[in-house]
Amino acid sequence: MKPAVPYRPPGDVDVRRDRWTVLVAFWCAFALVCVGAVAVVLIREPEPTPPSCRPPQQCPGPPPVIPPSALRTWANTELGVVLRYPVRVFTVVEAEARSLRLRVRARRAEGVEATLWISVQPARHTLPEELLATREDELSGSILGLTPDEDPQTIIPPPQIGLVGAVGGSYRGTADTAQGPTSPVVAILAAATNGHTGVVFSYVVTGTDDSPEIARLRAYLSPVLTSVTWKP
Repeated sequence: MKPAVPYRPPGDVDVRRDRWTVLVAFWCAFALVCVGAVAVVLIREPEPTPPSCRPPQQCPGPPPVIPPSALRTWANTELGVVLRYPVRVFTVVEAEARSLRLRVRARRAEGVEATLWISVQPARHTLPEELLATREDELSGSILGLTPDEDPQTIIPPPQIGLVGAVGGSYRGTADTAQGPTSPVVAILAAATNGHTGVVFSYVVTGTDDSPEIARLRAYLSPVLTSVTWKP
């Protein structure tokens, strides 16, 4: 007895062959499209931004945050200089007609202090460099070996005082106390004149060599410097 053979309609083999051909062609085309899309993405993907600092240089952290604060005004009406300082950052040590001394009360590392001394004076025939040299002499009684800063982590160009360009920059030394030289000092000194009035800033940070801590404390100075207005 012959085995049963399933019935296949005429043309069934050709139809199946055509179906497989279509499926294979579809999957090949799909694979080519995927490969092409990946290639386009790889070509167009931007190169990673190179780091702004390379080892062994220490990369800076996030920008320092200045706490929200009300502002207090100090002014010398005689010479027409006005400035403002945030009261949550600074406390007044001494306020006189031509001089203001502030101390940082905002958060800082233990043993670290920061003080700001601003003074104004007539300067019709005085150069900013002369004002700067006088302030260096005045600080020499409490800071030994005050010299221009050469540390690339903390050195800065001379800042502006209000809208007037200044001379000065970053300086380093050692605090001199009754017990002798003690803590490291990093200071910002700036002096400027507008042809009539001279303004001198000295911002002294003692007790730390830590660059991020110095940068954070220096951020407290910025709103004071930028707030200064000069009488024309």
